[in-house]
Amino acid sequence: MLSVLIPTYNYSVVSLVKTLYSQLQDKDFSFEIICLDNGSKSKTDLLNEEINSIPFCNFNCLEKDVGRSKIRNLLAERSKYEWLLFLDSDVLPSSDRFIANYLEATYNNQVVYGGLKYDDNKPQKELKLRWVYGKKREEVLYEKRKLDPNKHFSSANFLINKKVFNRVRFDESLTEYGHEDTLLAIELVNRNNLIHQIDNAVYHLGLDENLVFIQKTRKAVENLYLLENKNKIKPENSKLLKSYSNIKKLKMKKILAILFNEYSYLMERNLISENPSLKVYDLYKLSYLCSISKKQ
Repeated sequence: MLSVLIPTYNYSVVSLVKTLYSQLQDKDFSFEIICLDNGSKSKTDLLNEEINSIPFCNFNCLEKDVGRSKIRNLLAERSKYEWLLFLDSDVLPSSDRFIANYLEATYNNQVVYGGLKYDDNKPQKELKLRWVYGKKREEVLYEKRKLDPNKHFSSANFLINKKVFNRVRFDESLTEYGHEDTLLAIELVNRNNLIHQIDNAVYHLGLDENLVFIQKTRKAVENLYLLENKNKIKPENSKLLKSYSNIKKLKMKKILAILFNEYSYLMERNLISENPSLKVYDLYKLSYLCSISKKQ
């Protein structure tokens, strides 16, 4: 009935698999847990081999990194069952009823999103930006998510009927970091598949260091720019693109581009500080988008 699919890269997923298995083994249905390392060729591959000793669980490694979208499609292709539960490797369920909650949600729903949580305890300075962003932007209470269900979605924790997934799939033209889940959500909505929200979050544990997250942010902005040019994402699908559209109407794109080129180091100084500002983070993304668009 259920295939749990976990892409990973240089990260031990043994604890996550054991947690899921403990919730699955007492259920009266067929299941499997499939983990696939995206070509990291790291020491964690040896640790993850323990997964192969757990019944109905499998861990394997790809020879090379095929991208965040393709590895998820590969996992779906290797699955046997009608329901696919996609989880990032660096998460843990926040409830002992995590699997049960998803199973109950399969009635009359085709796509289900459970939500994300972050630890309330502030991390060390080097991880602060990713934590602040996650806490303020990604951790959205169920009561708020259900008011606008199609707006809230992440590939880190969602359940989908396999037939529905095979009609949409992740866009494999994206090989770098960013917006693969945005495209999937857009395609689901375009095909009239409501994203059903439930209170079934996972804790996101793997926090990037500040400089790594800044680099990933820039890569995500570059992806967004390319996707807009290909007409795959529109301003109504992205707050950043909406702001960018308004900047162009006001003929301020050149000013923002100059701002990034001349003062990005000052913004980055704030972002790696003890108290990073999300307003500065938003300005950083917007000005970087203006900067790369001026180069085209």
